[in-house]
Amino acid sequence: MQVRRQIEELWPTRVGFYQLEGQEAEAQVAALYAKSWRLPQNNRTASERRIRGIMTESPDLLQTVRDCVADYLGPGAEFLDPAYCENRALLIEDRAFINTHADSREGDVTAVLFLSGSGTGQPINSVGNPRFCLEDPSRYADQPRLPFESRPAYSVNPAPGLIVIFPSWIPHNQHPYRGEVTHIQVVLNFRVEIPEHLQEKWFD
Repeated sequence: MQVRRQIEELWPTRVGFYQLEGQEAEAQVAALYAKSWRLPQNNRTASERRIRGIMTESPDLLQTVRDCVADYLGPGAEFLDPAYCENRALLIEDRAFINTHADSREGDVTAVLFLSGSGTGQPINSVGNPRFCLEDPSRYADQPRLPFESRPAYSVNPAPGLIVIFPSWIPHNQHPYRGEVTHIQVVLNFRVEIPEHLQEKWFD
């Protein structure tokens, strides 16, 4: 499976973008979308919009995402827990959105795999439908801004097969989606288990 890689140094951390390319990738992404899709309905609860453990339906795609996470971690990949991966598909229908939150309870590194989106052929850092945003963690979302300050967020234009990887403590959200076809993305959380003696050496 072909993967196009882009790393951005943002704020105090690093964000990785990995675009899956080629017919094999397109087929696997489309197949996972079909397995995740549910008949649209009004007033779906939050739990009904989540399909937990969806990546068991696509073990090859799961391994590809894990490989991308390992690349993102660099030398730290040796501490990636090989058995842990909390994952869930999110069904996002017309006018639905995701509030600002972090996934640090579920893992140390978060990967968002988009199964749909309108961003194919567009710059990753552009406004799409829906608009996925990584927030600057050094500022509170409700802090007032001066006239010359822009919103402290990095916009991502979702495209099928695009994977965004970032530390799980980074706040992120998704603006309201407008469309008749359900947008689906998969959130995958991984753990990094650094031995205590190395934590004391590196971080103390």
